[in-house]
Amino acid sequence: MDFDYDGKTLKFDKELSDLDKLVLDFVGLIKRLRIRYVIVSGYVSILFGRSRTTEDIDLYMDKLKLENFLKFFSLLNRKGYWAVDSESAEDAFDRLQNGLSIRMAKKDTVIPNFEIKFPKKEMDFLSLDSPLKVLINNNRLLVSPLEVQIPFKVWLGSEKDMEDAAHIYELFKEKLDKGKMRSIAKGLRVEREMTKHGFI
Repeated sequence: MDFDYDGKTLKFDKELSDLDKLVLDFVGLIKRLRIRYVIVSGYVSILFGRSRTTEDIDLYMDKLKLENFLKFFSLLNRKGYWAVDSESAEDAFDRLQNGLSIRMAKKDTVIPNFEIKFPKKEMDFLSLDSPLKVLINNNRLLVSPLEVQIPFKVWLGSEKDMEDAAHIYELFKEKLDKGKMRSIAKGLRVEREMTKHGFI
């Protein structure tokens, strides 16, 4: 797979999987309401060709007022999505307000689902405020910067997460801002692990 990457925008073409099509559909609804969002965690490595499955697609979106959230929730319902873990739109909003996530999936299914959170931590806002723009077959997605994604995966620390980090690093190691990645690693206190695995 050939990538055109300048540090801010990453362009490539590939045959879209069913998961890719689902993500593009869901993100299209978010963009329709002009809500800022960013995709983080496991799907990012899958997007870039890692061969593994996932049950959820993690994303952060701007903290909304109730009125705007109800519009968002209503649009998702009309377009065939339902809240897996919430009894109503108000219940879903309360979960988000209390720092929890909500999960949205296509009706009559549970997985894969979209795990949505409002940002809370500095790392969340960093990804939301300065996402990497990905153009896949000219369809746009916003994902966590790779220099954030790799240390974050190392911080999570499972075998799957470490493999995700390694996959992204191997693809883009010549283009990564190592200074920025080291700073992120320091903030997450994973400098030693990052060095051990040759990421910095």
